Amino acid sequence: GGETPGGSTPASCPTGTANVGTITVSGTAMRNCQLSGVITGNLVLPYTANLVYSLSGGVRVGRDVGGDGTKADGAQGILTIEPGVVVFGSSGADFLLIERGSQIFAEGTATRPIVFTSRSNMEGTAGESTIGQWGGLVLLGRAPIHTCIGAGIPGGSVNCESKVEGAEGFYGGATPADNSGRLAYVQVRYPGFEVTPNNELNGITMAGVGSGTFVEHVQVHNSSDDGIEWFGGRVNQRYVVITGADDDSLDTDFGYRGKIQFG
Repeated sequence: GGETPGGSTPASCPTGTANVGTITVSGTAMRNCQLSGVITGNLVLPYTANLVYSLSGGVRVGRDVGGDGTKADGAQGILTIEPGVVVFGSSGADFLLIERGSQIFAEGTATRPIVFTSRSNMEGTAGESTIGQWGGLVLLGRAPIHTCIGAGIPGGSVNCESKVEGAEGFYGGATPADNSGRLAYVQVRYPGFEVTPNNELNGITMAGVGSGTFVEHVQVHNSSDDGIEWFGGRVNQRYVVITGADDDSLDTDFGYRGKIQFG
C-alpha cells in the first residue's frame, strides 16, 4: 500500500534528504531519498510518485529538551509526513526517534496510509515469517513515569526520567498532556531489533508520551519484539491492530495510564 509502481522516476529529492540513487520496486526504479542524523526545525516529507524515503542509522527528530524543557543544547524538530509516503530501513540500526519536546505529524488516510517498512519488503522478498528487519518507531515525551534514574527523585516529577530501551534517549517529566504529534493510518511493518539481551527496539515504542498526542488507526505487522510498548505516559489511542508480533502485542511498563480502544 501507498505506492503504485510505473511511470517516470523523479530526478531529485526534497530539501533535507539526500539522493542515494534508486531502489527497484515491482520492476520500477524509485528515487531513494535518505534521512540521517538529527532533524531540527521543520522537515516535510512530501508524497511524490515513484519516490521513497530511507533511514540511515538512528534518525532523530530534535534534540532532547529535558523534562522541564530547558536542557542545554535542546532543540525542537517537527517532522511532517504526507499521506501515501513510504519510509524504509535496511537494518536493525535504522530507526526513527522523536525526542522530548519534538513532534511527528504522520497522518495518512484509509486509502493512502503512511508505511514504515523494510528494504526486503520494498524489494519483494519479505515473507509471512519475516521479522526484525529494521529498528522501528520511537516516541519520547515529558509525561509522568513512576521509576526514575537516580535516588530520591519522586515518580511523576519534572526530574523523573529514564533511558529508553534500544536507543540512546531519555523520557519522562511532569506534563501529562505533553504533545508528541499525531499518528493516523500508519503501518509499521517488519520492525524490531535486539540490540543486546533484554534491550530491544519494538514496532512502536511510546515512552513518557502525553495525552496531547493523537494516535488512531495504527498497525504494527511482524515485530520481532512487542507490537507497541508503552513506558509510562498518558497517551490514548484507538483502532490499534497488531499482527504477528514475536513477543507481546501490547506491553506496558513504568506506570502507563491511558485508554486503548478498539484494539
